Amino acid sequence: MAFLGGSSRRNDPGGPVTYRHLLSPQAMTVFNPLRVIAHCDIDAAYAQFEQVRLGLPDGVPLICAQWQSIIAVNYPARKYGIKRFNTIDEAKKMCPHLIVQHVATYRNGEAEAGYWGEVDPRTHKVSLDPYRRESLKILAIFKDMVPRGEIEKASIDEAFLDLTPMAIERLLVLHPYLSAVPPDAPEGLDSPLPPPPPIDWTRSGNVFPINGEAGEAEQGKEEERSDDGHGEDDRPRQSAEEPTWEDWALCMGAEIMAELRNEVWTRLHYTCSAGIAHNKAMSKLCSAWKKPNNQTVLRTNAIPAFLRPMDFTDIRFLGGKLGNAIATEYGAKTVGDLLQVSLEELQSRFGEESIWVYNIIRGIDHTEVTARVATKSMLASKNVRPSVTTPEQGVHWLNVLAGELNVRLRDAREISPGLWPKTLVLSHRTGIEPSRSRQIPFPFTRHLSTEYIVKYARKLWDEATQPMSKGTMKLNNIALSFTGLEKLEEGQQGIETFFGSKPTVATPVHPVDAVLKRSRSSSPGPSKVLSSASTTPTTDSRSPLGPSPKKPRLPTLHTGKRKTALETFLAKNPESSKGRETSPSPVVVVEVEDDDIARSGTSAQFEQGGEEGHLGQWTCPRCQMAFVASDHLLEDGERTTYIVAQKQEHEDYHFARDLQDGVAPSAAPDRPTVTARGGSATFPTKKKKKPEGIKAFFMPKPTKKDSG
Repeated sequence: MAFLGGSSRRNDPGGPVTYRHLLSPQAMTVFNPLRVIAHCDIDAAYAQFEQVRLGLPDGVPLICAQWQSIIAVNYPARKYGIKRFNTIDEAKKMCPHLIVQHVATYRNGEAEAGYWGEVDPRTHKVSLDPYRRESLKILAIFKDMVPRGEIEKASIDEAFLDLTPMAIERLLVLHPYLSAVPPDAPEGLDSPLPPPPPIDWTRSGNVFPINGEAGEAEQGKEEERSDDGHGEDDRPRQSAEEPTWEDWALCMGAEIMAELRNEVWTRLHYTCSAGIAHNKAMSKLCSAWKKPNNQTVLRTNAIPAFLRPMDFTDIRFLGGKLGNAIATEYGAKTVGDLLQVSLEELQSRFGEESIWVYNIIRGIDHTEVTARVATKSMLASKNVRPSVTTPEQGVHWLNVLAGELNVRLRDAREISPGLWPKTLVLSHRTGIEPSRSRQIPFPFTRHLSTEYIVKYARKLWDEATQPMSKGTMKLNNIALSFTGLEKLEEGQQGIETFFGSKPTVATPVHPVDAVLKRSRSSSPGPSKVLSSASTTPTTDSRSPLGPSPKKPRLPTLHTGKRKTALETFLAKNPESSKGRETSPSPVVVVEVEDDDIARSGTSAQFEQGGEEGHLGQWTCPRCQMAFVASDHLLEDGERTTYIVAQKQEHEDYHFARDLQDGVAPSAAPDRPTVTARGGSATFPTKKKKKPEGIKAFFMPKPTKKDSG
């Protein structure tokens, strides 16, 4: 089974681990055999957040509700058979002493979301603000304890961590003789490392057995151990297989991850589960093997036994239409079934890019862990029932939505002072018609408030609802969003900043301090992987540097670099407006149709899966950058509006780049035409070429895991 997941590293005479892999900064790539990637998932996150907020004992069964639906079930409640698809009444029958906690909501007249007892979807709006704050606290701990290496927030309750630099540092401390190339090394840096000593996995958690199903007895022993991975007799667990330096790196990374999980428990009283492997895909899959409050190490030699019996649709991006097409084409259900299909067969049916499928079912994944770009937009959306038919009815929701944006922008500015949006956007939808949006510049003020946001939202609302006077407009979704979030230049923050009482030395706000100071009571996408795929199978290359890295991403529109003449001309705030609250420019109307998303790349698909909820996605047809609406956007209107806002801002970027490069605007077919003061914007009707091969099947689907 060595072909699955690559050949055994120790038995591969052509590619041993070398001093270069260990000591050269240039070798710290996704192809380094010592790479250590961890996936951390908060156990039943929303339910845990509520349990800690309420001060309940750990064993109390609790569910989190949104209106009449269950959105999270803690592990004590799961023991009674309660699942998220049960109704609340059914759950209470299963467990009479069950605690049912509704998520926080916004209501008109309140500055903060709160827990009001009786809630009504006709007057209240769901708020995930308390959960976002707890998520930021956990992320701040990770950043504090992982000063080297990347951290990628995947959703409110999960993150990927590249622990490679710290694992190698710890490895060198434990084995200092590896920190320098021996004078008699025949090939210098490219000389193989000496044979490794035995590995003590005591502090690493669970280690998936190489013999898989044959190792059920070992798995049973693992389940008898306590949550921190220690046996009752506290004897070290060591692998019976020959140790490798790759396994040593995973062991070091697992110890670091155990320390991180313990710190989250100590400071916040939240339990986490984690997976540690050599790549993102495998770390995410194995993090669910032993839940809750546990972690699993997946060594390269154990990948065959781990993947073979698994339904291949459990692998992220192999669900939906693509998974159905593959299952139908080859009569396959498990990864083991698909292993019989050759690369040539896959590529003849699904195109050359299906090499990604060929690799991923063999445990090969070279996706980078990348820190998310700073948030460029914030969205508050509400599906209204009954529909809004008069302007006065909608004012209620403007106040509620503005209140949410006020809180979220204020929280963001605590962590990143100076952050401010360029634009306020109002979106609305009638029936099944496409959403339409209007936007207006949002001037800076030192006195941010709900009322200040409503002042500009009303300007948009008054123009958008003019047809209501004729009785021809019934809105079932209303949304407000900030776009173009970036740190303002000093002069844009008001003249008051120049008249401080006396000079002080600016002290940077540490992310942990900024997030934790609020008391608890205050409550690649696959397209990028596919587009860069090779036409030949990826091998477990031992090249010191691996294949040449991918070309860098295009720079974002908002950077701290010196502005060009064009960028200065396009700036929203001219010099004459600095230092005061400026009068907004005329309202700009942008009519965005949902169909435009489908015409511009992949459609916004929404599927249910795990606790991550629904996902929507749009991929830019020009640069293949993917935008995904994650789990924190629970309402359909929020997900669609988020994708529309991201699409619009990204197309603005391409439009500005085309102008800067001297390309005529007409050469940018994706740019909408925008007119001021009531003029409608239209998107080109020219149809894009229908996706072919594997791209025609992609419907991103979260991994089916034990949600929590």
